[in-house]
Amino acid sequence: MRSILRSGVLPAIVFCAAALLSGCVHEQKENTLNGHTVRLDGRGKLLSWVANQNGAYHHVLKLATTFLLNDVPTASNGLKLYYTYSYALPNTMAPGDWPHNPAGLYAMLTDSGLAYWAYSGNPAIMTLVHDVLSYHLDHGMTPVHWHWGGVPFASSDAGKVKYEGARFGDSNGRGDGVGVIEPDKVGELGLAFLKYYQYSNEIRFRDAAIRAANVLAAHIRIGDATRSPWPFRVYAETNVVREQYCANVIAPIKLFDALMRLKLGNFAAYQTARQAAWTWMMTYPIQNSAWANYFEDVPITENLSNTNQLIAAETARYLMQHPEMDSNWEIHVRSLIAWIEATFGGSHYGATTIAEQTLFRFRMGSHTSRYASINAMLFELTGDLGAKEKALRSFNWATYMCGTTGRCIDGPEVNRMWWTDGYADYIKHFMAGMGAVPEWAPASETHLLRSTSVIRSVRYFATEVSYEAADASGTEVLRLAFAPRSVTAGGVALPLRHDLAKQGWTYDRVGGVVRVRHDSGTSIRISGGPQQGK
Repeated sequence: MRSILRSGVLPAIVFCAAALLSGCVHEQKENTLNGHTVRLDGRGKLLSWVANQNGAYHHVLKLATTFLLNDVPTASNGLKLYYTYSYALPNTMAPGDWPHNPAGLYAMLTDSGLAYWAYSGNPAIMTLVHDVLSYHLDHGMTPVHWHWGGVPFASSDAGKVKYEGARFGDSNGRGDGVGVIEPDKVGELGLAFLKYYQYSNEIRFRDAAIRAANVLAAHIRIGDATRSPWPFRVYAETNVVREQYCANVIAPIKLFDALMRLKLGNFAAYQTARQAAWTWMMTYPIQNSAWANYFEDVPITENLSNTNQLIAAETARYLMQHPEMDSNWEIHVRSLIAWIEATFGGSHYGATTIAEQTLFRFRMGSHTSRYASINAMLFELTGDLGAKEKALRSFNWATYMCGTTGRCIDGPEVNRMWWTDGYADYIKHFMAGMGAVPEWAPASETHLLRSTSVIRSVRYFATEVSYEAADASGTEVLRLAFAPRSVTAGGVALPLRHDLAKQGWTYDRVGGVVRVRHDSGTSIRISGGPQQGK
C-alpha cells in the first residue's frame, strides 16, 4: 500500500468530541466508522463494533476469511482478483489499476493462513495458500541463469498473469520496474515457501526456499549508513542496483534461521550472511531509526526519507520471539514502539492508530493491528498493563475496518480493499494478539491460538483437541471449552507443571488456558471432560 497512489483521497473525517461521553456501554448514534456505529464503554473507551466483545476478534476473523475464501470475484483474465491486482473498490469490487505486490502478499497470506488454519481447523485456507504459492513458483520467478536467478519478483503490472516487475516503475520512477526484484521479498517469500513445505512436505517449496537463501547469501555485501547488506531494488539479470537501501534485513535473517534450524541448505554461508545482516541492523537502523523502504510502489529515492513502521514493528516482534539474540531486547522493543507512536501514531476515539509510511500518512487497519499485536506481546512478556490497554483499544479500532459482509478496507480515509491490508496483513495480527492474550479468544470455544511450529493437522472435539506439529520441540497456547485431564506428546504423557521450564503443560483454570511444551514428539493430544458448572 501505498505511497501517493491515492490521489483524490478524501480528507479525514472530523468526529465529534461527544464520542467520549461517559456512561454505560452504549452506541454513539451520531458517529460511525466504516458503516459501523461506534461503541464506547462506560469510561468512554473504544470497544469493537461487534456486540459480543468476548468474541469480537473471532467474529471479525471469520468474516474476513469467509470473504477471502468464498466471495472474491474472478477477473477477466480468469483468476481471482488477488492473483493479479493489489486492491479492489469495496462497493463495486472493480480492481484497481495499480502495481500488484504478489511476493509480499503471499508471504503475509501464508502466515495468516497457517495461524487461522490451526485456530479454526478449516483446511480451505491452506488450499488457498498452496494455490497462490504455486502460482508464484510457476509464473513469477526470475530465469535461473540470471545473476539473481530462480528467485521471486516482488511486483507486477495490474492484471498481468506473469510477474516480472512493474512497468509502472519505468515510466515515472515509482515502483520497481521490469526485471527488478526486491531482495527483502526474496527472504519473505522464501520463508513462506519453507513454511508451506513444513506443512505439506512438498519438495518444490523446500527447494525454492533453499534457492532463495543461497542467492541472498551469495549477494551479501558490506553495509553502511546509506547502503544496506542487500539493496532495496536490483536488476535481477545484471545485478545493477536500482535503489541502495532497505532496512528490512530481518526478513532474510528469519529465512536463514529457519533453514539452519532444519539443517537444510548451506549452513556456513547462511551463518556468515546472517551475522553480517544482524550486525548491520544493530549498528544502523536500531540506533538511527532509518527504517526506510519496504513498499513496492514507492518512488525511487536515495535519501532514506521514506521510513515506515512495518520493518520496525516486525523487528520488534522478532526480538520478543528471540530474546536470547539480544540482551537489550526490551530496551530496543520499547524504543521501537515509542518511535512508531511518535512517527506514525494518531488518536481516534482514544485508540492509537498507525499510518503506513512517510509518503502515505493515513491511519490503517493492518498497521494499527500490527502495532496492537506488538503491544500485546510486550504485555505477555513483561506484564505491562499499559501495553495491554494500548493493544486492546488499537485492535478494537482495527475491527471497524471489516464490514459486516467481510469486505475489509485499508483505512477510513482511503477506503479500498487491499488484499494485503484488508486480509493477509490483517488476520495474522489478530491471531498474534489472541496468542499473547488468550482471554481475547472466545471463552466458550476451543482454539489453538499460537504455536512455535507449523501445524500440519488439527482436530477439535467437545472434550479433546489433537494436532500434529512440524517440529518435535515446540510450545503451544490454547484456550479450551473443556477441563483438560491429560496431555500427551507422541503418546507419552506430559506432566502438569507450574511453569514450562521443562517439558509439560500448565493450566489456568479461570481462563481455560493451556500451555504445552513438548521436547520430543509431534503428535499432541489434550483430553478431558466438561468444565465444572457446565
